Amino acid sequence: MTNQQPLLKAQSPAALAEEYIVQSIWDNRFPAGSDLPAERELADKIGVTRTTLREVLQRLAREGWLSIQHGKPTRVNNIWETGGPNIISKIIQLDRGVMPTIIANVVSLRTKMAEYYIPEAVRMNPDDSLKLFESVSELEDNAQAYAEFDYYLFRQFTFIAHKPVYGLILNSFKQMYHQVAHLFFCNPVSRQIALTFYMSLQQACKMKDSEQVAACMALHRERSAVIWLDILKNLPEDFGL
Repeated sequence: MTNQQPLLKAQSPAALAEEYIVQSIWDNRFPAGSDLPAERELADKIGVTRTTLREVLQRLAREGWLSIQHGKPTRVNNIWETGGPNIISKIIQLDRGVMPTIIANVVSLRTKMAEYYIPEAVRMNPDDSLKLFESVSELEDNAQAYAEFDYYLFRQFTFIAHKPVYGLILNSFKQMYHQVAHLFFCNPVSRQIALTFYMSLQQACKMKDSEQVAACMALHRERSAVIWLDILKNLPEDFGL
């Protein structure tokens, strides 16, 4: 793991302990598959109480950084195998070099899922699908409004398509979704491309044409991919912080 960055400066003993352990795991001082030092030793080294350390270890275990078993040493996990979307912002703070990969993965996941369930939603219930676009004509021309509408639209389609698990997946990285969408919609050209896409989808819903929906989504993927290539080459320094 390279391009390490320090986490935000700790403001409490618990935050200090978490920062130290996570940074040490990321920097390979506590490599995946190894055991953490004993609680007393680690608490003394960090400068926190064992009670505080225990609370931090439990939280990091829930996030996937560690595995805790009663009567055994705490084991360091491979975070890419055991972590969830909730730690993405922390990984970005640790290593800015992974940011293009994370953004590309978020965009790809959202797109590939949607290209399956949105045409399905329109096929199953075109009338309810059409209702999702009732406010599109009043959409404010700014990044936040577009990011919020885009998330709303893609998430609501999961329920119309009877694919609630996809909705849960979107929920799990909602914050990152909004950050990435805001990055895209900061560009007026991106907003115009998206608006054209929304209007095309709306028309396809009116026509109850799920095949046209699939064609609209494929075209939008191609158009937005060009913009994403440029964004990933010129990421703002403060993204994800």
